[in-house]
Amino acid sequence: MPNIKSAWEIAQEKASKLGSLSSQEREEQRHEKCRLLGEALADKYLNQRDIRTIKDELDKHEIPDKDWVAQAVIRRLGQSIDLKYPDALPEISKGTLAVHDTATTRKALEEIEILFQEYTEAAKKQSQEIEEAGGQILHQLRISGLAIGHINILAQEEWQAKLDQTAEPFTERLKSLKEELLHRG
Repeated sequence: MPNIKSAWEIAQEKASKLGSLSSQEREEQRHEKCRLLGEALADKYLNQRDIRTIKDELDKHEIPDKDWVAQAVIRRLGQSIDLKYPDALPEISKGTLAVHDTATTRKALEEIEILFQEYTEAAKKQSQEIEEAGGQILHQLRISGLAIGHINILAQEEWQAKLDQTAEPFTERLKSLKEELLHRG
């Protein structure tokens, strides 16, 4: 009667034939695990806005894992900075500084905040110009008073394109500043 092997024994035989991971492969797996943990941690922070989430998890790790997790948190938070969501910037900054509070990190975040202010002013100015142009068009069509209400500048593709064009140089500068933020730390 032939000897019947369990699934465990078969798996063990296959694993032994494959050999073990090299130290470099184990290191790469550890680094990848830390990266995924850091990204998940940043996402959790962005959803819950509780800084202790980040600090408590980082305290569980030793260097270099702690550094890798922190780097992944900063990268994910940096990716979350978007001109369309200016209200999120203070929380993203707070989370970034909780992980890596240095003068260079603070400077990068200040530069990003200044850029957001400049963009907000430029977008507001562009919106006002578009609204005035829309009001003039409606006036020429003899539509006025209560019939107008508030002009929805995002409803017209042409107007949305103008707003996007206004955002373009700011988006490019933001991309550059985000890269600086990631490399300064």
